[in-house]
Order: sequence, then C-alpha cells, then structure tokens
Amino acid sequence: MSKQSIHRTIQLEGSRPSEGLFSLEKEYARTITALNRIGILTLLPRSESLGVIGIDGKEYPVPAQEQLQKVFTHNKELVDRKMRQGFTQLQLTPIAMPTSQLIDRVKSAVLKHATAGKIIQTKQNPTDADIPVRVNTGKPLWIWDTVRQAVDTPNLVYFPQAYTDRNHQGLTKEEVMQKTRLCAVPGWSVGLVEPIPIMPQQGQGKIIGRRRQLEAYSTPHDYLRTLSTSTYQGETGWTPEDFLTHFVTQLETTNQVSHDRYDSNALWLLGSYMPNSGHQGLTNLVPVGYWDRVHGRIYLSAHRSGNRLRGWVARSTVRLGT
Repeated sequence: MSKQSIHRTIQLEGSRPSEGLFSLEKEYARTITALNRIGILTLLPRSESLGVIGIDGKEYPVPAQEQLQKVFTHNKELVDRKMRQGFTQLQLTPIAMPTSQLIDRVKSAVLKHATAGKIIQTKQNPTDADIPVRVNTGKPLWIWDTVRQAVDTPNLVYFPQAYTDRNHQGLTKEEVMQKTRLCAVPGWSVGLVEPIPIMPQQGQGKIIGRRRQLEAYSTPHDYLRTLSTSTYQGETGWTPEDFLTHFVTQLETTNQVSHDRYDSNALWLLGSYMPNSGHQGLTNLVPVGYWDRVHGRIYLSAHRSGNRLRGWVARSTVRLGT
C-alpha cells in the first residue's frame, strides 16, 4: 500500500475554521489506523497488501490514499454539496468481508477495551464527563438467530428501493461488492457520514445546507421515502457492515460506545432488509443495531418495516461511486 500522502483540505461554507476543515489525509489515517488495530485489516498473501478476504474467497485490498483522492475528485460536486450539509467524516466499510468475521472482530475489540477499562458511554459533547459502561464479557454481542441466518446469504437484501416482497430492486451482498456506484473500490464502500454521536429526536433536526437532519420516530418506510427525494440525493441507509465498522472505529478512536438504546439512539439499518424471514407473519424485516448499557452488549436484531418506535433513529451514508 502506497505511503504517499494526500493533502486535501476543504473549507465548509459558513463554518468557523476550527469546525469546517476536512482533511482527507487525516481522516484516512484515523480510519486505517483503527481498522488495522482492530484486526479487520490483514496482510493478504497474494497481493501482499493490507485488506480483507471476501465471502467469495477473493482478496480485497483496502483503498489506497491515491484511490480515495481520485474517488473524491470524481465526485467533487456531490462531495462539496454534502460536506456543506454536514457529512464530514470518512467511513470505509469492508462490504466484502463476511459479516460473521466482522462480528468476531467487534466482539474482540469490545472485550479488549473492557479489560483495559477504556470503554465509556456515548458523549453528546467532547467535554462531557467520562461515564464507564459495564460489559457483558461472557456475551458482548447478541444477534437474533433470524438475522444470523440471513447475513452473508441472498436472504439479506441490500439497498432496496422499497420494502416489498417483490420488485424491491435490491441487491445481494456479492452484487454490491462489484457495483462501482456503491463500492468505489472493489469490496469497499467509500463514504461520508455525519459526525453526530446522538441523532436528533423528533422535531429536533437542524437544517444544514437546505437539508434537514434525519430525526427519530419514523418508520423505515418513511425514512426510505425521504432518502429517495432530491434533497437527500447520493445518500443510502446503513447496512450491518456499516454499523459494525462505525461502532468499532468509534470505540477504537474515542473509547465510546455508539447508538445506545438508552440514549434513544438505537439504529435502523435501512440499507438492508429481509423480505422473508422464514417465520410465519414476520416478513419485510429491517435489521437494527444498538448498544444496550443495561445488558452491557451490542444487539443486532430486526423489526417490521412499518414499525414506528420512539427513540429509534436512522442514519445515511453518502456513498461515492466511480
């Protein structure tokens, strides 16, 4: 992997210099360092570069800095517009990596931080006090069997246009891995997210760059319709891989858990769904992810796409394609 540095600093319109600078070089270093420490990145035997082995057995090297520069340049108009709307944090998601392996890496990271005594509640503001969280060291991550059986199979649909049994126009995981509009680098989603630790509750979303932040207490159907409008062009919902990667990256860089249910911050993973769960009466399920401070662990579950749950939120990623 090349060590050549990229120097790209963007001043966001109408922001103070301390808040408005985005350095692709620094964001890249932050993200790669975290993924490497967690063990998501491994030395690939054939290419002799850092990356992941995909569910298809192929090697997927992590995007190099030069590749990201080209991706950002190719999407300059979208990047500039979305940065003005608050999307100023880089996220690299190893979509190709088996979700089961990603889950194992997240478990290990949570246990490592628990052993070191470096795991705290989500901070709304950086100056908030550090509040330690208890970790269930016997089972730091719980996943519903229905979701467990669907991940890494065609039963989990990605990026549907509608949560319906038919004509959802969604993709399989392996199809997403090869779609350059979703994975600018094969097997890797290159995206921008809002650096918001706790998403706005109902009626509290700010309007930034003529875009209102997504707020809590909508159904997945409503969120998906919102993301299909012109204001939210270029945005897609999160997948289980996005949630797990973001959770563990935040943990590694800030020692904080993410999306605590007791902060009214449990997360709909809108970029995926199960049209048929195999259970009678349970169809069109949308996965959810959250930390539960009472039980001291991460949860991966699912709820019906028409459910409206108080305090449940949604997030989007600006995925950059080529």
